[in-house]
Amino acid sequence: MRVDILLWSLRYFKSRNIASQACKSGRIKILGKSIKPSKEIFIGDKISINKNKTLKDITVLKLPKKRIGAKIIDLHRKEELIIKNSSKINDKTISIKRIKGSGRPTKKERREIDKYSVK
Repeated sequence: MRVDILLWSLRYFKSRNIASQACKSGRIKILGKSIKPSKEIFIGDKISINKNKTLKDITVLKLPKKRIGAKIIDLHRKEELIIKNSSKINDKTISIKRIKGSGRPTKKERREIDKYSVK
């Protein structure tokens, strides 16, 4: 079974296209090597999935014939390891006090606001 179809059928990705893009971008690995979406997967293969800053290692127990329900996913795979990558998020809060009705922020104030805003 193709790896993109497997990841879609095990509900790791909403569509097969998104699963294929994850493979092409190098977020899906087997034995530390990035793989193509067309890579054949067999029972017992270990797959590393890096999705949303979370690393998941799964072992394939069964190959599903089609997309399966969320309740029976554990019959088809074994999730061994979940690591959340803790990226350093700037927890500083900024409070810019402005007088109401004073108009738009100046260029300097805008830069301060952009420095602390979430993008």
